[in-house]
Amino acid sequence: MTRFERPRSQTLPRLPRLGTFASLTASLLLGACSASTDLLPSIAMKPSDTTTGDTTPGTPQTELQKATIYWGQQYAKNPAELKPALNYAKDLKALGEKSKALSVLQQAALIHGSDQELAGEYGRLALEMDQVGVANQMLTVADDPAKPDWRVVSARGTVMAKQGKYADAVPFYERALTLSPDNPTVMNNLAMAYAMTGDPKKAEGILRQALVAPGATPKVRENLALVLGLQGRYDESKAIASGVLSTDTASANANYLKQMVQLQPTTAMPDAKSFASNTYVSPSQPRIEVQRAAATTTSSLPVSQSVWQTTTDQSPPLVR
Repeated sequence: MTRFERPRSQTLPRLPRLGTFASLTASLLLGACSASTDLLPSIAMKPSDTTTGDTTPGTPQTELQKATIYWGQQYAKNPAELKPALNYAKDLKALGEKSKALSVLQQAALIHGSDQELAGEYGRLALEMDQVGVANQMLTVADDPAKPDWRVVSARGTVMAKQGKYADAVPFYERALTLSPDNPTVMNNLAMAYAMTGDPKKAEGILRQALVAPGATPKVRENLALVLGLQGRYDESKAIASGVLSTDTASANANYLKQMVQLQPTTAMPDAKSFASNTYVSPSQPRIEVQRAAATTTSSLPVSQSVWQTTTDQSPPLVR
């Protein structure tokens, strides 16, 4: 009997090894929708305020909107190509279309599972959308010790913090700070990790540095007021807050931290009522019903949403 062998030229090519990222992503994204024009940015086509000149209703009004349309068209032509997918997702995110951006990144991850830039973008956006498990997996792949990105390293710290692993978050934030010195976002998160492990005094020092750093957000001031209140320094807390903390926010934060923060034995924890009454600075803000956090929760703060900062984006890609 003659034996037939398949010629080498007909052998199916061996697919490249995509590593842990691809397998994890595939398991998470079974059933993800295929690329379609549904992801094209309708938000980027806004009616014009006037109809004079070359501007007509439906014309893109900003460079970002124009870029989003361009990259969306490139992505629709070839969804398997990495660059258009990444740029399109970044522009969508900058426009506030985070769900659409996440969908684009999910689909791209199924094809480009070994790309660390993609893993970083996907992981950080997942973290912003509180998909902590996905973020943890993606950011672990994206973190390259040979080519570190402070945004990825800092985000890994926030993943730990959102899981209630505050002590584990500290080394990530410290590492991110060495990569991006005097970064107010990283300093804010490092400070709150220390506060959550029972060292509000150390947190205070870091937050004061962050407060005067370029690019500091109101969240830094709010958190500084919070850690001052934790130390019973209500007058200073009120002065720092300057309208940032409402009564409900202060009360909710105090309730949460009383349950979550492991203060040193020599440090007195103010009760929630005292904290709220002494840091009340904004009578014009509407009252919001505050639900006491469960003693076992590791979720973000009620009312004020979170002490952590997750947005670390650079300028989105535009078409030049």
